[in-house]
Amino acid sequence: MKKRIAALTLAAAMTLGLTACGGGGGSQPSSAPSGAGGSDGQGGGDGVSAAILLPGTINDAGWSAAGYNGLMQAKDEYGLAAADYSESVPLAEQESTIRDYASRGYNLIIGHGNDFLDAIKSVSAEFPDTAFAVTNSVVEGYDNVVGIDVKNEEQGYVAGYALGLLTQSNKVGFVGSTEGLAQKRVENGFVQGLAASNPSAQPVITYVGSMDDSAKAKEQANALFDEGVDCIFQYAQGAGIGVVQAAEESGKTIVVTSPSQQEMAPNTAAMYVQTDTKQQIVSAVKAYTEGNFNSSLKIEGTFASGLFKVGGYSDSLMSADVQSQVQKVVDDLTSGAIQLEVTAAS
Repeated sequence: MKKRIAALTLAAAMTLGLTACGGGGGSQPSSAPSGAGGSDGQGGGDGVSAAILLPGTINDAGWSAAGYNGLMQAKDEYGLAAADYSESVPLAEQESTIRDYASRGYNLIIGHGNDFLDAIKSVSAEFPDTAFAVTNSVVEGYDNVVGIDVKNEEQGYVAGYALGLLTQSNKVGFVGSTEGLAQKRVENGFVQGLAASNPSAQPVITYVGSMDDSAKAKEQANALFDEGVDCIFQYAQGAGIGVVQAAEESGKTIVVTSPSQQEMAPNTAAMYVQTDTKQQIVSAVKAYTEGNFNSSLKIEGTFASGLFKVGGYSDSLMSADVQSQVQKVVDDLTSGAIQLEVTAAS
């Protein structure tokens, strides 16, 4: 039975950072962006403006950074007139932020995470000529809203499988940020992967309650180590940097979510399992500019689609045999030979 540890304290309320960076501007425009129009103007990037709402900061070396990078890449590839963002958007201000972008004429508005789904559904009805997309979601029955689904279980499965082979204490930790859909999917995959490689291992699950409180995350990671956990998969976005630091300082094995995080823990990071969500954002912008953005559009993230990337195998922490076993799992997920129990998106 998995053991759950409650977050040590509640997350502090995040404040809205409404920052524009389209066209090199440093402040949010007070009127519609140049060339903005409705979604009936699909076809070509000239004059198209897009915005993305992020749950964390663009410097989190993880989820929010990837979403931001995807929009900036799409701006360059498709010649968008504007590509703007709002970071660390709190739940209470999601609707107002989305409505603000829509009322100022942005053509495509993206909510980066399932937590934005309800707000986008609510606001989309007010702006039928604006296109909306939301990641980690399946959307049906909305002509102007497209879901960009992510099978996060695959990412968690690989990390759990690897740590099940590496643990000596048979107590393996998972540190998440907040208990949203993506986090639960990763957790569920992690538990499945751990059981597949080491049925004797016990998953120990904890959530920080914040996407950017690295101090709290570090404290929680150290608490796990103190109770006998000898390796951790960190999936806590910007807060996860604290987990990486705790692992490196304690000499405990960790699986991280990006090459840059592995560089922070060269002695203890066994590998990374990365989610490159930027390509999904690029795909949504591409569909809009090519006139293919409609209710039948399907964008899905899996190993097979290239969303997840595994690398950085540490020869000092992982034997050649363990590396081979982990890579076989990656290959089987990619080919469809392994089919995981998935968590439904609403």
